[in-house]
Amino acid sequence: MSTHSINETSVPAQEPSSQLRGSVKRGVWTGLIPLALLAVFVAIALVTTAIARQLVADSGFAVQGQVALINLAAGLILAIAVFAVAVWRVLRRVALWQQIGESVQAKATLWTLTATALIIVVPVLLAVLLPQSPAP
Repeated sequence: MSTHSINETSVPAQEPSSQLRGSVKRGVWTGLIPLALLAVFVAIALVTTAIARQLVADSGFAVQGQVALINLAAGLILAIAVFAVAVWRVLRRVALWQQIGESVQAKATLWTLTATALIIVVPVLLAVLLPQSPAP
């Protein structure tokens, strides 16, 4: 049995900047999880609403409207619940990262969650603040 020694000067060291970029990327991807889940569940709600409307197409306009409303409401409530749970889990992960000293990764995640909040709030604010039809 032979022993091999490793010459430390011949082993390339990892650059701290590549580790920093990796942790920032991981933080950003982690922060985008709630937004991606919200988009997927909203898309599922819209698709199931369209399918449900086609299934009750012969029943009349009133029934179609009720089915669409119930389906959209249930789907959007489910999407909001999934979004809230995802944000809660991401914030727990950020707290853990802050405790173990991964502050760069935690900051990147928090900034991404802030951008996610703006992506969700800005269209709602625009819809509320901008008039739906211009005044004569």
